[in-house]
Amino acid sequence: MKLYRLAKDKPGHYAAEDLSGNGAALSGGRWNPRGLRVLYTCCSASTALLESLVHMAGLMPRARYYLIVLEAPDAELRKAYVPSLPPDWADITRDPASTAAIGQHWIEEGKHLMMKVPSVVSPTDFNVLLNPLHPQMPGIKVVEKKLFQFDARLFG
Repeated sequence: MKLYRLAKDKPGHYAAEDLSGNGAALSGGRWNPRGLRVLYTCCSASTALLESLVHMAGLMPRARYYLIVLEAPDAELRKAYVPSLPPDWADITRDPASTAAIGQHWIEEGKHLMMKVPSVVSPTDFNVLLNPLHPQMPGIKVVEKKLFQFDARLFG
C-alpha cells in the first residue's frame, strides 16, 4: 500500500525523504508530545496536501516541498493500532495533550508499526502514523520523491 506526505528539504538539517520522525519530535503534534519521534503520513496525496495547508497560515510557502510516496506492507496496515478517541479529539482550540498521550502510549508500547487515526481537516480520510523505532520500520520504503507545485489559488 502507498502512504503519502508533503515535506520540505532543509539543506544542512534534513531531507524531505527523511523517515526518522525527528521533525515531529522537535515541535510535538496532535499525536505526539515534543521529544517523541513519529512519522506522520496520509492514505492519499490530497489528504497530505490538506494536512500541510492548515499549517501554512494562508501563505504560499517559500520552501521547496516534495510529495513523498512510501510503500508499506499491506499486512502492517491491517494490524495497525486504531485507538479509542476522546470526544474532544478533533477540537483544534484545545490542548492536544489527550491525543498526544494516546500517541505516546502507542509508541512506548511498541507493538504496532502503524497507528491509524481520522484526519481532523478531512474526517472521512485517515492519517497513518509510523513508529520509527519499530523493528518493521525498515520495511517502509520511499518509492517516489516529486517536487510539489502548490496551486496559487489555494492561497487567495
